Amino acid sequence: MLQVRASDLLGSDHGGHPWFQYCKALPDSAPLPPDPRSLVTPTFDKAVAFNVGWHQCMNQQPATCGELRSQAAAGARLLNGNGANEAGWQFSSGQSWSLWSMPASQYNQLWLRWGLLWRPSNFDQLVAERYGTPLSAQRNPYPLPGENPNLTNGGSGQLPMALTQTHNADGSWSGNIGITCALCHGGQVGNAADGPGLGPLLGNNGLSDVDLLLTDWGGANNAFYLLSLNRVRGSGDITNFQMFGLLTLFDTQALPSFLNPALWLSGTSGSEDPPNWWNLGHRPAKFYDAGMSSDSTRIELSWYMPDAATPQYAQGFDWIRNHEYMANTWLLSVQSPAYPLPVDTALAEQGAVLFHTLDLWAADRHNTVLRPTGGNGSCASCHGAYAPRYVNDPAFLATPALAGMAGNVTPIDIINTDPARLNANTQAVRGQFQNSFFGYEGQAGCVDEYNAVGYLAQPLYGIWASAPYFHNGSVPTVWSVLKSSDRPLFWRRLSKPAQVGVVMGFDTDLARAYDLVKLGWKYDNLSCSAISLIPYLQCNPGDPYATPLIESLLSILFANGSLAWNILGGLQAPSFTNMDIENRKIYNTRMYSQSNTGHEFTDVLTDAERTAIIEYLKTL
Repeated sequence: MLQVRASDLLGSDHGGHPWFQYCKALPDSAPLPPDPRSLVTPTFDKAVAFNVGWHQCMNQQPATCGELRSQAAAGARLLNGNGANEAGWQFSSGQSWSLWSMPASQYNQLWLRWGLLWRPSNFDQLVAERYGTPLSAQRNPYPLPGENPNLTNGGSGQLPMALTQTHNADGSWSGNIGITCALCHGGQVGNAADGPGLGPLLGNNGLSDVDLLLTDWGGANNAFYLLSLNRVRGSGDITNFQMFGLLTLFDTQALPSFLNPALWLSGTSGSEDPPNWWNLGHRPAKFYDAGMSSDSTRIELSWYMPDAATPQYAQGFDWIRNHEYMANTWLLSVQSPAYPLPVDTALAEQGAVLFHTLDLWAADRHNTVLRPTGGNGSCASCHGAYAPRYVNDPAFLATPALAGMAGNVTPIDIINTDPARLNANTQAVRGQFQNSFFGYEGQAGCVDEYNAVGYLAQPLYGIWASAPYFHNGSVPTVWSVLKSSDRPLFWRRLSKPAQVGVVMGFDTDLARAYDLVKLGWKYDNLSCSAISLIPYLQCNPGDPYATPLIESLLSILFANGSLAWNILGGLQAPSFTNMDIENRKIYNTRMYSQSNTGHEFTDVLTDAERTAIIEYLKTL
């Protein structure tokens, strides 16, 4: 199913699920082959190693190409928003109103919260910039002041992709606005004119300031003021299992494990870079620690669950059961955008050979990091094989159907990236979640049943569009992933050109803000003095490589108290002055859960080898 170019070293399906490529030219009646993820089993005698396997949890998959297409279309209407009648939104399924929504009249006055004296003419664009959620590529209407949405086909305004106008039961427009999953999973790479699939896109973000939007939003979202989700723009505590547990607070089946004191003495997982949706079809397990089977889809709908954390929780469970299949099918269809700029084909081919065959632990490399179990010691050993030459080589994969599949958890003493998330997901946390509705009531394999040991290597589709890197978003470019000595301690991604008195979002213009050589968004490398007016609070001027004393003391609390990081973050949550908001763009790798250590085994590469591998990664 891999798209093959003239060279057998270059080619990519850009993620998604292989079924969608398979069905492109087939009629609706065509039966589907087995899910390639179901073929993943622990394998250590091939060049590509797998140490996790596939578990079917939802117990429902499409049987034909027609069913695949129809379910994906229904899931798109549910998850994409854009004012669709079937669109879901925050903790309210598809209702017309709830305590989590905002009337358009209030939305139209958000500029008052920003400290402006009048409603700016580019209000829609400034909403997108302030909160880091791009304007939708499709029409996504809301009524401007004085407009009746039902006389203007929803209104003349254009919402960002994280928002959607709801509908009344009779299908008419409600004039209320809800928040969608695109708050964390909707981003932008370049513009539509740059190439197919570019511009605003679902599946990846790294742009949004979640707390800022929720704090400005008000209503029931004020609860998030004391339950901070993010400290740094573009990252957040996105897959916090303790927080998910709060959604089932009244479920008597999960209550005994929920009351376990060990659950609340577990640490807080902290900052996380939202995972790419476009890799779901090539992963037997998901989340950065392989915490759940990729078929455990209920968790993806938790943001839309009605009656969450209330005695009426069972109605929310029913809604998720009725919609998880269509949502999952659409998620599997999401693909990464292709790299739109020229690629040095000869150099990329050299990179493909290095990526798939270079043993980083060969004797002449003198690698000081422990060698992982299984595989050939190459990048492909953990991240999967993509080039047709190797995909079709039985020494690499048991079957070509496993092209692009990644399912290898690298132990923490080898990967060495920030351990906060790993340490926070203790046996008590996994036990509580395993027995919950989101864990499929204890169904085997749906939640990791064993002690977590490390982090799951990701498939690398669209890696060029996925900056920043590592599970916590601590490293800004692929180059610095491959060369640890080049990682900045304190950095800030470039913002769009400033407007007086207005907060602007990260710059997504490829010509202006993208680093073609190091592969990632350009950034400012900051000094310790630039990030804190109070010495030793956020950095140590005497030794910027040392964690400051106050942060060290707080880290003890964060590491031993569930949600401590969130709650203390909420106490200092955005007030927000413009300076506060700008400072939330700074990534400080000395803070809890934000270390930029790890992946040092690629330090044995030469700069020439890094350059070739990066050129190859552009093609995925």
